[in-house]
Formats: sequence, structure tokens, C-alpha cells
Amino acid sequence: MGLTRRQFMVAGGAIAASGLVATPAVAATQGLPFGGFPFGGSREPQGQWLVGDTHVHDDHSSDGSLPRQTSKQALPGNLPVGDQIGQAEKTGLDFLPLTDHRTYDQHWDPQWTSDRLLLIPGEEANGSPHAIVLGAVDNVVDGANPPGSAAFRHVQQSIWDARSQDAVWHIAHPDDGEYTRAAGPNDNASVQGIHNIEVLNVSTNPDAQMDFAETRWNRGYVTGVTAASDCHFRELWDIAGPGQPATRVFAGDRSVRAILDALKAGRTTVSSGVSGPFVTIEADLDGDGRFEAIGGDETVVGSRKLPRRASLRVRVRQGAGTRLLVYGTPGRSAEALLDTTVRGNDDTRTLPLSLSGDHVWFRAEVRSPGSASGADADPALPDQLRAATSPVFVSVGRVVTPTPEIPLPAMQSGRDNAAAVLGGTGEFTGFADIAVTGNDVHVVAQRHSDGRSRIVYKRVDRRGFGLFEVELSSGSGTATAPRVAASGRDVWVVWQDERGHEQPHRPAIYLRHSSTGGLLFGPAVRLDAGTGRAVHPAIALLSSGQPVVTWADNTAGAFDVYTQVVGIDRKPVNLSAAGKTVSAGNRAVDARSPRYPASVFPTVTVGHGDRILVAWQDDRYDPDPLWTGHTPPAGQPASGGTDPDNWQILAATRAGTRGGWGAPAQVSAATDRADRHPSAAVDHSGDFIVAWDSGALQSSGANLSLRSARSADGRTWSAATPFALEPAAMSQRPRLSHDPDGTVRAVWYDSRATDWRWKVFTSRLTPAGWSAPVQLTKPGNATYPAASGGVVAFVTDRNVNRGQRDTTQQIHIVDTGGR
Repeated sequence: MGLTRRQFMVAGGAIAASGLVATPAVAATQGLPFGGFPFGGSREPQGQWLVGDTHVHDDHSSDGSLPRQTSKQALPGNLPVGDQIGQAEKTGLDFLPLTDHRTYDQHWDPQWTSDRLLLIPGEEANGSPHAIVLGAVDNVVDGANPPGSAAFRHVQQSIWDARSQDAVWHIAHPDDGEYTRAAGPNDNASVQGIHNIEVLNVSTNPDAQMDFAETRWNRGYVTGVTAASDCHFRELWDIAGPGQPATRVFAGDRSVRAILDALKAGRTTVSSGVSGPFVTIEADLDGDGRFEAIGGDETVVGSRKLPRRASLRVRVRQGAGTRLLVYGTPGRSAEALLDTTVRGNDDTRTLPLSLSGDHVWFRAEVRSPGSASGADADPALPDQLRAATSPVFVSVGRVVTPTPEIPLPAMQSGRDNAAAVLGGTGEFTGFADIAVTGNDVHVVAQRHSDGRSRIVYKRVDRRGFGLFEVELSSGSGTATAPRVAASGRDVWVVWQDERGHEQPHRPAIYLRHSSTGGLLFGPAVRLDAGTGRAVHPAIALLSSGQPVVTWADNTAGAFDVYTQVVGIDRKPVNLSAAGKTVSAGNRAVDARSPRYPASVFPTVTVGHGDRILVAWQDDRYDPDPLWTGHTPPAGQPASGGTDPDNWQILAATRAGTRGGWGAPAQVSAATDRADRHPSAAVDHSGDFIVAWDSGALQSSGANLSLRSARSADGRTWSAATPFALEPAAMSQRPRLSHDPDGTVRAVWYDSRATDWRWKVFTSRLTPAGWSAPVQLTKPGNATYPAASGGVVAFVTDRNVNRGQRDTTQQIHIVDTGGR
């Protein structure tokens, strides 16, 4: 966001932020009190309001601070990660993401830590239009549209990618990407699957943002609202720092997952600041005195005729003397249902509720005179927007289906013989891994429910039939990133887990073993001994069946790759530190001076004679690792730099269990590409094979493609070779495995299908090279595949059938049959 859109804050005023304790509240489930889906009935569930900001920057954005913006990014920065987090803590926020432009690098910064608030993974994604993604595992890459496609195709594919991770997608400042008051919504407005719309982003015009939101709600979109300080400038902390404006979420628990779930449900309300007006809306649709729906909820009733006592309840706190308005469909183009002055600092109003159509909505907002609500807001308006609720949505008979100006292409039909093995209707189960031994397929996945993230395991046959599943994470609600390996009756599962402690984030690596083919598992054993964040575990087995586990850890400051042969090594070995230059820099002079090159997303394979290879992505060869853009030497013009970083693939090897680890070797050495997400295997000849996704050093509008390289010794590598290349499509996240005949198989997800949706593709490494890609999946989106023994697992939304709020993502498997 540019300086010119924020200049109003320098001269104008805004409500200064102060602390506010999270307030327990009562609100509704998405209950259907009579008729429709039984989501919980007419009751008022308990929860708590947590306050935060959903759109904040730091100097990991190339334009993340005032000196950078005013010099066309030639000057040093003055907004380190730790300072922005510290300001959010002082403001009294409960949660904060750092949403830097088209990068995830801020999360590898050692300053990304807090023991006073919950840090949420975040990114401001896509080139145009911008969007906020919260809760993803890496940045969501914005690809290029094929010739002749609708303008929003690339955005739609990014949304599907985010949803396959159970991440949250917000439209950012829609008056700068999707809408103008003169022309109305543009093609980008037709995307579907969004969770929230920014209606109080102070960098542009909140009234135009609200106009856009009403155009979506009137077309059947069911979304919540968010606010955004869009803060780039520490110089404006007093009036436009983190939490000014603020978003409150009604969460079932104080946890990252519960906050993300609340955002997905649109259970939000926005305010000019932590101490600004706090407005909520609730609905009692069956007239029993219990308000079973709050802002963001979609409720289905049996008839337009509601009971006589059906009502809306609106409450305003911290808003004495302000103007309260309540609107119903179609919104501000019609007369308000209520227009009144707020009495005192806690004022509750009740309104009779009736339905004017089969799909309607109701919302509340608060206004007051004074400074403009945004940089482009009309300063002559007598009342500026200060707070607003998400709408309460009510439908008769069935949930509403959105009707955008441009419809999506019909979903591809046909059978692909995939079978569902994990995940129920209405819940997220994703990030699967599998290991095949004979006819047994061992499947692990990450399940989200009730504001918690768990690791689940199931043994099935190659057709997907199995009798039971096991929760391996022992009741923890913060377990993620599972991997599995198996040999004979031995099954090993590894994952990362914070054991419920997220302030600060310090996930550890845990391993469980079954010697009964998955029937019974021993206790979880912690492998890492660090005090930082241990993430991204991977596992392989030696010929003896002993596990080799690798992960990334930032205990020493920079993220490094650690590996341990369990039962042989006394402690993990740091493989990536050798040859890496780390420097704390001088943040007081330049926030971008620290150098903490990251080694992340490791993969491991075991070859002949128990030779071990670990590969990972690494940005040590980037001119300024973890910083997008470039700060030139003094006196030189701004030029060079990378956006994204020049990630490369590195690897280290070990000659059996008695040998030591070799120094890191470059698998990919391209200086003009970002090579990421490696996967490793061993071919028939005993050579190591590594595959990865690769993209130009262009942060948006460029497709990823696949590359591979081979090595006989793990030290000297062949030139990277493209495979399964389709320039008009995005191919990402390859995983390598072996078929029953020992052939190396690659699987990945890809955007080349005619229905735009992500499909899983596969290719086999033959003596002549990689075979032509074969599409394995048909209906819906299919992402994050894993393979073993000719069986492929993937996450899919093909069984979504309960409307826009249906979060169903399930694990399916398909036997390739040698394809």
C-alpha cells in the first residue's frame, strides 16, 4: 500500500488505541431452529471475543516502512518484525498476523515470536487484486492466466489453494482491486470461496468498501467483515498502528486454530480501534428468547413467516453519543431498520425480525463525526464509519448459492476410482502422508475440528477399506504436519506439536511407533532438544527398520536442518549450518540488515547400503536472504535484489549409520529462480533423485513448474531438468515415491484442467526420462498429494455440498495401477 493513500493520517486524527481485555460473550451456533440442516439447534454457545488486526506489514515487505516507500525502496528500513509485534502487544491485541506482500519470509525471522499475543501465519497474497491469507503453511503463489481465460482465474485458483490448507481468505481493500463507485464491481469480484471482506481498511475508502460488500451479499455471498490498519509506518503508530482499526472475532478458545475457525465463519465485528465502538448483532429466529445466531452466521428456516417474537438484538459498547444504524437487505440503498443515538457506554436495542425474501441479511454499523474513516473517504460526510458487524444471514428452505456476474466453469465429472479414507462431512482433514507395505496402506493426516488440530492414523487396503482410525496426538489441539514410514509390521509416525502452548510458538517434534501394523502405538517421544521452533518433519527407514527423522529448527537463530537416526544417534545433527553466514546486523540503522538465511522443508530418503540423503530449500545464496526487494549500497541506485528470494535446493549425505554427514551440496544452483519444496527418492540404479517446484524471481503472475536432478553420490548433481512442463499451468509440491516395481513416481497438483480446479497429476521416471503426465483425479479440487507403493493420497473438496460455509476437505486414495 502506497504512502499517498495514508497521508491523511499524518494531518488528521484517529482514535488512539488502548488496552481492552477479551470479553466473554454469548452467541449462536450456525443452528437451524426449524427446518434445514441440523447444525446445532436453537441454543446460545459460549465463546469469547478476541481483538486483533488482520493486515499488518513490516520490512519483509519491500515497501514495508516509510523510508523505503519515500525512496523507491533505496533506503534502509526502520520497521523490524519485533518492533511491529511489540507495538501490537502494547496496544493490547490478542492476535496478530504479519501479512507481508507475497512472501512467507517474515515467519523465518527469529523476531517472529511473542509470549503476550497469538501470532497467526499470514501473507498479503497475489499481485492484483490483493488478498489476505491467514493460516497457510507457506506463501500462496499467484500464477498466470492462460490466454483467453477470465481475468480472475488465477485468483480463484489461489483461493482454492488456500482453502485446501484450511486457511482463511479475505478480500483486501476491495475499492483498490474489485470495485469502483463509478464502474461498480469488475471481473475480480466474481471469485467464490472468500471468507471475509475488508470494510474498514483505512488506506482507502471504507464507505466504498462497504458498498462493495453489499453488492456481494445481495448476490448471495455469505462472508464476514474485517478491519485493517494496513500498517507500514511506525511514524503513525499513535493513530494508525496495529489494531487501529481492529477486528474482533468470536472464538471458542484462545488458540490460533480457534481464531482461524472464527474468521472462516465470519464471526467478526470491526471497530476504529481497541477502545473504539464495539458493536454486535444477534438473531432469535424462533422467538424462544435465545439468540441462536450472531453476525456471520447463516441460518436456514422453514418459512418466511417467523414467530411473532422473533427479533434482532444489537449491542454497542464504548460508543456513547455515536449513531447506530441497522440495515437489512439490500443495505444502505434502502431505509435503515433502526437509526438512533447510542445511550451510554453499553446500550442494547431489540428490533422485531421479519423476512422480506428467501435469502436476506441484517447488519449494524456505528458512525460519528470527526476525522475521515480512511485516506480516500469523503471528509465532508457528517458521520464517518467507526464500527460494523458481519451480517446475520437468513435463508428459507436451503442455504443460499452465490450468483456472481461471471460464473465458474462447471466442475469436471467422471469417476477416478478414488476412495475416501479419512475425514467427515463439514470438517477439514488434510496434509496426508502414506506408507504402503504389501496390501496395507498406512494413512496419516491433520484434522481440524472444534478449534483444535489433531493427528489421525488409519490403516486401509489399496481400495480404501479400513475399520478404525486412531488419534495419535494424545489430545493435543496444536498437532500438525504428520509424516509416516512403514516396513513390515513396524509403523512410525512423526509430527510437530506445541502441546497447546502457543505463546510463544515453540513446536517440537514427536515420534510414535507401532510394532503391530498400526493396531497399537507406543507413547510419543520428543526428538528435538531445542528451545526454538521445530517444524517440517520428514521420515524414512533404514534397511534395519530404524527411522531417520529430519526437521527444521531455529534454536540457534536461523532455521537449520537437523537429522537423527533414532536408536543410533545420541542427538540430532545440524546439517545445514556449515557454509552459512549468519549476522544479527544493526536493526537500529537498518531493519533489513540482519542475515538469517533459512533452511526449511527438508526431505529424506535412504538408498543402497543405507546411504542417507537429506535435501531442503535454502536461501543462503540470495544477496539479502529473507528480504524481498533490495537495499543497494550507499550512493548506488536501487536495483537487483530478489522477490521472492533466490531459494535453492541443497542436500547432505551420510554413508550408512557409522559414517558422518557431508557438507551441504547444491542440487539446484540457478540464480534466476526460486526453487522450493524438494522431495527425494532413489532409483533402480541407486542414484539419488530430487524433484522440486521452481518459479521465476517474480512474486506474482508467473507459474511454477517442476524440475529434477540426479546424483550418484549426493555431492555432484546433474543439471536441473524440467518435467511435466505446461507453460500455461501451475505445477507445485511434487512428492517422490517408489512403485511396487521400484520405479520412481512423482505426484503433484496442477492447474492445467479445463475446469480451472487443481488436479493431481503423476509421472514415472523411466530409462528414457520422465513419462508424459497423467491426470489422476477428476471431480473437485485435489491438492497436497503423497504416494507410496503405487497408491496416491490427496486432499479434496469434491464432497462439499452444504453451501459456502462447508469446510469439507477429505483424504482420498487411488491406486495408480502402474499409470
